[in-house]
Amino acid sequence: MSNKQNTLPIIFILGPPGAGKSYLCKRAAAETPDVEHVIMSDLLREEKDRPGSVWAKEIKDKLASGTLVSSELSAAILQAWYNRLPQDRTVTYLLDGFPRNIEQAGKFAEKLGIAKATISLSCPEQVMEERLKERARYDDDPKVAAERYSGYLKETVPAIKHLEDIVPHVVSVSSDKQGDEGWLMFKEALWT
Repeated sequence: MSNKQNTLPIIFILGPPGAGKSYLCKRAAAETPDVEHVIMSDLLREEKDRPGSVWAKEIKDKLASGTLVSSELSAAILQAWYNRLPQDRTVTYLLDGFPRNIEQAGKFAEKLGIAKATISLSCPEQVMEERLKERARYDDDPKVAAERYSGYLKETVPAIKHLEDIVPHVVSVSSDKQGDEGWLMFKEALWT
Protein backbone atom coordinates (compact mmCIF):
# COMPACT_ATOMS: atom_id res chain seq x y z
CA MET A 1 0.00 0.00 0.00
CA SER A 2 1.78 3.15 -1.09
CA ASN A 3 -0.96 5.74 -1.48
CA LYS A 4 0.99 8.76 -0.30
CA GLN A 5 -1.74 11.23 -1.32
CA ASN A 6 -4.42 10.17 1.20
CA THR A 7 -2.65 10.38 4.53
CA LEU A 8 -3.92 10.55 8.09
CA PRO A 9 -3.13 13.48 10.41
CA ILE A 10 -0.85 11.19 12.43
CA ILE A 11 2.91 11.39 12.91
CA PHE A 12 4.68 8.32 14.26
CA ILE A 13 7.29 9.25 16.88
CA LEU A 14 9.85 6.46 17.24
CA GLY A 15 13.12 6.02 19.07
CA PRO A 16 14.91 3.93 21.65
CA PRO A 17 14.07 4.07 25.36
CA GLY A 18 15.26 7.37 26.83
CA ALA A 19 15.36 9.15 23.45
CA GLY A 20 12.87 11.75 24.69
CA LYS A 21 9.77 10.70 22.75
CA SER A 22 7.29 11.52 25.50
CA TYR A 23 9.07 14.69 26.61
CA LEU A 24 9.16 16.09 23.06
CA CYS A 25 5.57 15.05 22.28
CA LYS A 26 4.27 16.58 25.52
CA ARG A 27 6.12 19.81 24.81
CA ALA A 28 4.82 19.92 21.23
CA ALA A 29 1.25 19.42 22.47
CA ALA A 30 1.67 22.09 25.16
CA GLU A 31 3.26 24.69 22.87
CA THR A 32 1.58 24.03 19.55
CA PRO A 33 -2.11 24.56 18.84
CA ASP A 34 -3.83 21.63 17.16
CA VAL A 35 -1.26 19.03 18.23
CA GLU A 36 -2.15 16.15 20.55
CA HIS A 37 0.13 13.58 22.14
CA VAL A 38 -1.21 10.02 21.95
CA ILE A 39 0.46 7.16 23.82
CA MET A 40 -0.40 3.65 22.73
CA SER A 41 -0.08 2.23 26.25
CA ASP A 42 -2.61 4.84 27.47
CA LEU A 43 -5.06 3.77 24.75
CA LEU A 44 -4.61 0.16 25.82
CA ARG A 45 -5.22 1.00 29.50
CA GLU A 46 -8.33 3.00 28.60
CA GLU A 47 -9.66 0.10 26.54
CA LYS A 48 -8.84 -2.37 29.30
CA ASP A 49 -10.90 -0.29 31.75
CA ARG A 50 -13.77 0.44 29.34
CA PRO A 51 -16.95 -1.36 30.46
CA GLY A 52 -17.95 -4.02 27.96
CA SER A 53 -14.62 -4.08 26.12
CA VAL A 54 -14.17 -7.34 24.23
CA TRP A 55 -10.40 -6.82 24.42
CA ALA A 56 -10.10 -6.06 28.15
CA LYS A 57 -8.91 -9.50 29.26
CA GLU A 58 -6.29 -9.86 26.52
CA ILE A 59 -4.95 -6.38 27.21
CA LYS A 60 -4.88 -6.98 30.97
CA ASP A 61 -2.98 -10.26 30.50
CA LYS A 62 -0.44 -8.70 28.11
CA LEU A 63 0.15 -5.62 30.29
CA ALA A 64 0.60 -7.84 33.36
CA SER A 65 3.17 -10.01 31.57
CA GLY A 66 4.97 -7.05 29.98
CA THR A 67 4.51 -8.40 26.46
CA LEU A 68 3.20 -6.62 23.38
CA VAL A 69 -0.41 -7.05 22.40
CA SER A 70 -0.89 -8.51 18.94
CA SER A 71 -0.48 -6.27 15.92
CA GLU A 72 -4.09 -7.00 15.02
CA LEU A 73 -5.28 -5.81 18.44
CA SER A 74 -3.05 -2.71 18.34
CA ALA A 75 -4.48 -1.74 14.96
CA ALA A 76 -8.05 -2.41 16.14
CA ILE A 77 -7.55 -0.24 19.25
CA LEU A 78 -6.09 2.57 17.12
CA GLN A 79 -8.90 2.24 14.59
CA ALA A 80 -11.53 2.47 17.35
CA TRP A 81 -9.75 5.51 18.85
CA TYR A 82 -9.46 7.21 15.46
CA ASN A 83 -13.12 6.56 14.60
CA ARG A 84 -14.19 8.27 17.85
CA LEU A 85 -12.41 11.50 16.89
CA PRO A 86 -14.44 14.42 15.52
CA GLN A 87 -14.90 14.21 11.75
CA ASP A 88 -13.96 17.87 11.28
CA ARG A 89 -10.64 17.46 13.07
CA THR A 90 -7.79 19.82 12.33
CA VAL A 91 -5.48 18.26 14.88
CA THR A 92 -2.20 16.48 14.18
CA TYR A 93 -1.74 13.46 16.45
CA LEU A 94 1.74 12.50 17.61
CA LEU A 95 1.62 8.74 18.09
CA ASP A 96 4.34 8.06 20.65
CA GLY A 97 6.18 4.75 20.32
CA PHE A 98 4.09 3.13 17.61
CA PRO A 99 4.60 1.10 15.46
CA ARG A 100 7.22 -1.02 17.20
CA ASN A 101 7.71 -3.48 14.36
CA ILE A 102 6.99 -4.06 10.67
CA GLU A 103 3.89 -6.14 11.40
CA GLN A 104 2.32 -3.32 13.45
CA ALA A 105 3.11 -0.84 10.67
CA GLY A 106 1.43 -3.14 8.15
CA LYS A 107 -1.69 -3.67 10.27
CA PHE A 108 -1.96 0.08 10.86
CA ALA A 109 -1.83 0.75 7.11
CA GLU A 110 -4.34 -2.03 6.44
CA LYS A 111 -6.87 -0.91 9.08
CA LEU A 112 -6.45 2.87 9.08
CA GLY A 113 -4.28 4.07 6.21
CA ILE A 114 -0.98 5.90 5.93
CA ALA A 115 0.42 8.26 8.56
CA LYS A 116 1.58 11.58 7.14
CA ALA A 117 5.07 11.35 8.65
CA THR A 118 7.49 9.51 10.88
CA ILE A 119 10.06 11.14 13.13
CA SER A 120 12.80 8.77 14.19
CA LEU A 121 14.74 9.93 17.22
CA SER A 122 18.30 8.66 17.49
CA CYS A 123 20.11 8.58 20.77
CA PRO A 124 23.50 7.07 21.64
CA GLU A 125 23.26 4.18 24.08
CA GLN A 126 25.38 6.03 26.67
CA VAL A 127 23.00 9.04 26.63
CA MET A 128 20.03 6.67 26.90
CA GLU A 129 21.58 4.97 29.95
CA GLU A 130 22.17 8.32 31.69
CA ARG A 131 18.61 9.51 31.02
CA LEU A 132 17.12 6.27 32.27
CA LYS A 133 19.13 6.56 35.51
CA GLU A 134 17.82 10.11 35.98
CA ARG A 135 14.14 9.32 35.44
CA ALA A 136 14.23 6.06 37.45
CA ARG A 137 11.00 4.49 36.20
CA TYR A 138 10.10 0.90 37.08
CA ASP A 139 10.99 -0.32 33.58
CA ASP A 140 14.30 1.58 33.50
CA ASP A 141 16.23 -1.09 35.39
CA PRO A 142 19.54 -1.45 33.49
CA LYS A 143 18.85 -5.07 32.48
CA VAL A 144 15.29 -4.31 31.32
CA ALA A 145 16.48 -1.15 29.54
CA ALA A 146 19.16 -3.14 27.71
CA GLU A 147 16.52 -5.64 26.58
CA ARG A 148 14.25 -2.80 25.41
CA TYR A 149 17.13 -1.19 23.52
CA SER A 150 17.98 -4.52 21.89
CA GLY A 151 14.32 -4.94 20.93
CA TYR A 152 14.33 -1.44 19.45
CA LEU A 153 17.36 -2.27 17.29
CA LYS A 154 15.97 -5.65 16.25
CA GLU A 155 12.30 -4.70 15.67
CA THR A 156 11.78 -0.94 15.43
CA VAL A 157 14.77 0.08 13.31
CA PRO A 158 13.64 -2.29 10.50
CA ALA A 159 10.10 -0.87 10.89
CA ILE A 160 11.46 2.65 10.38
CA LYS A 161 13.22 1.51 7.20
CA HIS A 162 9.94 -0.12 6.08
CA LEU A 163 8.03 3.12 6.76
CA GLU A 164 10.38 4.98 4.42
CA ASP A 165 8.67 3.10 1.59
CA ILE A 166 5.09 3.91 2.59
CA VAL A 167 5.01 7.12 4.65
CA PRO A 168 5.43 10.35 2.67
CA HIS A 169 7.88 11.96 5.08
CA VAL A 170 10.41 10.17 7.33
CA VAL A 171 12.89 12.32 9.26
CA SER A 172 15.68 11.27 11.58
CA VAL A 173 16.48 13.62 14.45
CA SER A 174 19.36 13.32 16.87
CA SER A 175 17.81 13.55 20.31
CA ASP A 176 20.98 13.51 22.36
CA LYS A 177 20.64 17.25 23.03
CA GLN A 178 18.69 18.28 26.12
CA GLY A 179 16.35 21.22 26.66
CA ASP A 180 15.75 23.91 24.07
CA GLU A 181 18.40 22.72 21.61
CA GLY A 182 16.82 19.27 21.35
CA TRP A 183 13.34 20.78 21.25
CA LEU A 184 14.20 23.10 18.36
CA MET A 185 15.57 20.19 16.32
CA PHE A 186 12.41 18.18 16.97
CA LYS A 187 10.13 21.13 16.26
CA GLU A 188 11.85 21.74 12.93
CA ALA A 189 11.37 18.09 11.96
CA LEU A 190 7.76 18.20 13.07
CA TRP A 191 6.83 20.91 10.59
CA THR A 192 9.24 20.09 7.75
